[in-house]
Amino acid sequence: MVSIQPTSKVLLITSDVDVTIADALEMAGFKVETFNNVTDTENNLKLLRPDLILLYSNMTGDHGLNFCQQVRASEINPRPIIVFLVHEDNPDERIEVLRAGADDVISYPLSGKEIAFRVMAHIRRRQETHVNQLTGLPDGVIANNVLEHCLTEINDWAVLSIDLDNLRVYNETYGENRGDQMIKALAAVLKSVLTQDDFLAHRDSDDFILVTRSENAEAIAEEICRRFDFIAPRFYTQVDASRGYVIGVGPKGIRRRVPLVSISIGVTAKGRRNFLSAVEIVQVSRDMRYLAKSKSGSDWVSDRLRLVASEHEQIDNRIKILVVEPDASMSLLLRDTLEMEGYMVDVAHSSSEAWQLINNWRPELILLEVDISSDGFNGWELTKKVKQDPNLAGIWLVMTTKNPDHHTALDCGADLYLPKPFELQFLFSEIRYLLRARIRSGVLL
Repeated sequence: MVSIQPTSKVLLITSDVDVTIADALEMAGFKVETFNNVTDTENNLKLLRPDLILLYSNMTGDHGLNFCQQVRASEINPRPIIVFLVHEDNPDERIEVLRAGADDVISYPLSGKEIAFRVMAHIRRRQETHVNQLTGLPDGVIANNVLEHCLTEINDWAVLSIDLDNLRVYNETYGENRGDQMIKALAAVLKSVLTQDDFLAHRDSDDFILVTRSENAEAIAEEICRRFDFIAPRFYTQVDASRGYVIGVGPKGIRRRVPLVSISIGVTAKGRRNFLSAVEIVQVSRDMRYLAKSKSGSDWVSDRLRLVASEHEQIDNRIKILVVEPDASMSLLLRDTLEMEGYMVDVAHSSSEAWQLINNWRPELILLEVDISSDGFNGWELTKKVKQDPNLAGIWLVMTTKNPDHHTALDCGADLYLPKPFELQFLFSEIRYLLRARIRSGVLL
């Protein structure tokens, strides 16, 4: 079975049948492609995507100037290392080759074994320049190369796109240094589930990618969620960890209940779609990850099952918002403005009416004026009733009130506390923030 992680590739250009160097490179673990002229090498450069090119200087005729320019213009990332072999009797040639653009010069005659180890040192330094400084893992450039290798060489692979939810608010509350420690902890969790053939990269910030075999993908995703949820509460104070959220502070005194940091994972694999590039693989796995974000807590979504276009077209994708507001003019203003924003809106003027609509209509978000009541059933009790019902608890609840006690509002279950008076533009920006995951989940799988 071909390894998910590609073997470092060396192009050896020589006019002589010199198997000594090629054998030494293969013994050192490199994949060697041999050419006997520079033109064939230039024509196959993009296809082969070597890590290092090793050639004799007397084969170019211009100290390697045109060849070095061709390699640098090849748009291979990271660029192949260029190493020339120059006879020890030609010291001036060493200078000319370096001036032409070579990365290094090796004098020969020299044992094939020493040449192989010098090549190894160059490739090691090249790999070290493409690591994430926070975690020491390969970066996005190396990850893309691994995915391209999987597309062309591997018959069985799966990709997990992984990141943290609510990290921004965690950084605002505890500081970015603590946030970096959280990212390092995630990296440690990911390393702990790897098998020998798996590949892990840290693309950016809290964005990771893991490549494994397709039969293992969903089980690994589940185990990552389990292990991260076990350690995540340790990064919070005892008060925040015990109540299960932190209080995010926004402009104009807005307070929001923000869940603890969790993890979202998107999974895709070979054969599930007609992938043509590494970019497409990353995009699909991220689409799956966005779907996972619409769930509460750490979770994963795989694209094993897909919606067909006809099924998708029959779905009304508009987000449903229920406005619970006793003031008729205010409820009309909110309804008209939200509908202009593209939402499907209904209005209730009492708690009892709202409760009936919530159960029958199932909105994604409730905009509730808490100072509302009917038959002793007020907005505070409505909030608790919604959040205590397992079938309704996932509905976002935005509480608008003049009550200054935001702790009571959030403790009874509100996801967002919005003190009156407020500006509509702030309301809409906060609604878009809450509904972002559900908007993204409208992507056709």
